[in-house]
Amino acid sequence: MSAFDYAVIMPKMSMTMEEGELLAVRVNVGDSVKSGDVLFDVATDKIDMEVESPADGVVKAIMGQIGSTMLVGAPVLMLETATQVMSFDFNTPAPEVEAVVEVPAPVAVAPVVVAPVVSLESVKAVPKARVIARERGIDLASITPTGPDNTVTFEDISNPQVAGAHDARKAANRKMVAASIEKTRTIPQITLSRFSSHTTASLDQGSAHLVATWARILRRNTHLNLSTITEDLRTHVGVALIMESKYGLAMPVFKDPDLMPVAQLVEWIKSTRQQSRAGKVPLEMLSGATASIFDLSDTKISAAIPLLLPSHTTALSVGAPNAAFGQSEISLTVDLRYCDSLEAANFLDQLVATL
Repeated sequence: MSAFDYAVIMPKMSMTMEEGELLAVRVNVGDSVKSGDVLFDVATDKIDMEVESPADGVVKAIMGQIGSTMLVGAPVLMLETATQVMSFDFNTPAPEVEAVVEVPAPVAVAPVVVAPVVSLESVKAVPKARVIARERGIDLASITPTGPDNTVTFEDISNPQVAGAHDARKAANRKMVAASIEKTRTIPQITLSRFSSHTTASLDQGSAHLVATWARILRRNTHLNLSTITEDLRTHVGVALIMESKYGLAMPVFKDPDLMPVAQLVEWIKSTRQQSRAGKVPLEMLSGATASIFDLSDTKISAAIPLLLPSHTTALSVGAPNAAFGQSEISLTVDLRYCDSLEAANFLDQLVATL
């Protein structure tokens, strides 16, 4: 079977995304890759993610420059493959490649140390990382972990360059979140708060209750279920739940959570939280929200003022229960162009009454 060139492009990871920052390239020219191998890392104003190879092949050229901002559809690297690849162009055609940027020669890999070093068993590490540590005589305690709960991952130990770029990715993520929040200063908004005595068995159950309840309120009040950028009503009711990511914060969107069984929603939130901590949120969950929820009930933070994202009409935050009287403070921020203060107070009362 003959091989052909396939351009792996800057993906469109949300409806409003026009460009992304190339944070890291995981491969070199000449590397053989398998379908699903991570090729490069991309960051946007909402989230960062790993872009995987669509097929088996060989990296023929790398056009993107690390640290540069690239338009959606711009080619990041060229893959030579014999597999027919289905393109996900998101209605954005990839431009033709006219020139190939010369890539520096790969850095020589240090020779394998023969004498093994016994790693500290107290260091958290995935099994594959431990195997490599034993083979190469690497002390796991000397590796900076980037996995959930400070776990040493396969990438940390097999590709120090990627591990070293972890802090840069976190810094880039902070800057993008800050830039997005900066835009909220131009939005006319009001924040209302009140206490609630609701209790849940776990964080995931509590988040599921919040997400589903707020989705019901949005479904009954369609003037809130729209994008403030396009002012088009949403087909689905989407609520973004702010979660921890190894690169900072992530905001996966749960669509129509009020229409599914509670147990199913709890498991969905639980599995998504695990994916988020690992820095991998499904692409289909990166867009479609008109509201956000910051659930701090599992922390020691008593309250937080929820800030509106530019495309959202409402934002909620829930603090940890007060040890003295067992109630949590719930705050609601609304865009006054779509919801007045009295209406917002009524919605907050509805939420607390349901919880």
